Amino acid sequence: MIKRIYYGIRTTLIISWFYGILQIKRSPFSVLTFLLTPLSLVFFIYIFGGERALNYGIIGALISSIVSSSIIVETDATFLRIITKIQDIFVSSPVSPISYAAGLALSDLIPGLPGVVFFLTFLALINKLQILQFLAIFYAISLTWANISALGFFISTFARDPRDIWVYAPILTVVLGFISPVYYPITFLPNWAFYASLLSPTTYPAEIIRIVLNLSNNNLLYYSLGLLLYTCVLMFLAGKRLRWKEK
Repeated sequence: MIKRIYYGIRTTLIISWFYGILQIKRSPFSVLTFLLTPLSLVFFIYIFGGERALNYGIIGALISSIVSSSIIVETDATFLRIITKIQDIFVSSPVSPISYAAGLALSDLIPGLPGVVFFLTFLALINKLQILQFLAIFYAISLTWANISALGFFISTFARDPRDIWVYAPILTVVLGFISPVYYPITFLPNWAFYASLLSPTTYPAEIIRIVLNLSNNNLLYYSLGLLLYTCVLMFLAGKRLRWKEK
C-alpha cells in the first residue's frame, strides 16, 4: 500500500515536471498570462476604491489566478487524449488515472503559482494573518484548484475534437473568476443573483476568505462545507466520465 502511494505521488510529480516546469523553461512569459490581468484589476480597484477595497481586489485576484490556470486542464487533457494519443501510453502503463489526472492538473497550476503566491503573500502582509487564518485560506484555495481542475477534466471528456473545447476555458474563466462574487462582496447582489451565485464553485472560497478576514458576517462552516461538497461532486463526475480507456 505504501509502495503504491509512493509510486502514485512520484508519477504525479514527474508528469507535473514534464508538462509544468519544462513548459515554463520553454516559455517563461507564460507565467505573466495568469498574473497581469488580476494584477491590473487590483490596481484599478485600489485607484477607485482605496485601501478599503484593496482586500476585495486581492481576494478576487487570488481566486481568479487559480481559476484561469486550472480550467485550462480541459484543453490539455483533450489534446493529449485525441491528438498526441499520449494518454494511451499512460493507460498501457501501471500509472493510475488518479495519478495522471493529478499530475496534469498540477502541471497546469504551476505557471499560475507565481501569481497565487504573490497575491497570497500580499494578502498575508497587509492583514498580518495568523496561522489559523492562513490555514483556512489555504483550505479554500486548495479545494478551488481541485474542483476547477475536476470541472476541466469533466468538460474534456465530452470533446471529440480539440476545437470543440478551446472556447470554454476563456468563458469559464470570466464567469467563475470575474463575474462570480470573488472581486466584490456577495451582499452586493440582489436575492435572485445571490442564490444564482451559489451555483458557482468560486463563490465559496472567496466568501471563506472574506469571513476569515472579517470582511463578511456569513457562516464560515456553511461555506466551508459547501466548498467541500462542491469539490466532491465535481471530482466524482470527472472520475465517472474520465476516458481512461476508449470504448
